[in-house]
Amino acid sequence: MTSVYQPKLPIWATLGAAYREWRRMLPALRPLVINAFLIVLAISVLDQFIPARLAEQELFGTAITLVEAAIRAFLLAPVLIAVHRFIILDEVTRTYAVPLGEPAFRRFFAWLFAFEVIAGFPLDFLGALQAFNVTLAASSAWFVAALVVAVALMVRLSILPPAIAVEAPNARPAAALEDTKGWALRIFAIFFFAIVPWLAVDLAVFALIGRGVAMTGSVPGMIGLVFGGILQTLLLTLMAVIASLLFIALGTHVRRHARPSAQD
Repeated sequence: MTSVYQPKLPIWATLGAAYREWRRMLPALRPLVINAFLIVLAISVLDQFIPARLAEQELFGTAITLVEAAIRAFLLAPVLIAVHRFIILDEVTRTYAVPLGEPAFRRFFAWLFAFEVIAGFPLDFLGALQAFNVTLAASSAWFVAALVVAVALMVRLSILPPAIAVEAPNARPAAALEDTKGWALRIFAIFFFAIVPWLAVDLAVFALIGRGVAMTGSVPGMIGLVFGGILQTLLLTLMAVIASLLFIALGTHVRRHARPSAQD
């Protein structure tokens, strides 16, 4: 995946391009984006019905988290693959389908699940430390270390999912790490500045809804679930668009050998 030259990766220009491509993608893949919203919302609703006493138990809580992550990754994989293929290959996928027989889909699902696990690792690690009565200072230090490791891994491997989605022949972790070498801080900055405005919107909306958002079955709670589903869907698709553009910018050799498939 190593290119002959090191391309530039301007932060603000990349963000601008990401939002332009995102706006172009949303209407083109509208049915799939709606499916993604319904999937995210359904998982959030089901999560509300899990008894707190089970979720708070270390063993059951971890098992529930992993099952939810697997279901989420499995159901969202077709949507995110379609986003990657639209941005990279300009391919429009018109229907939602789970192609279990395709190795590329199974690999994409496995890595998406791995990203879900990596993203949740710092909090799970913190919970494990607290279970062993580790001091607050030590727990905080270990949590920060775990967070740095998790973020670094996701940043360095960010071009791997789009590479798998377009069936690039060298879509391997080692090749992705090689391509993103020296670009980690810029990649992190691009994702960070893309997410921050939406987090601000999230905080503002939930502040307006009030404390009732935490009450299961209440009107504010239902409004919060719907808004959260919309926000998660928007962020998921935006992150997929950014990852696709990073793949195009940094994985030049792989992109040149990407094999498009027939459009749906």
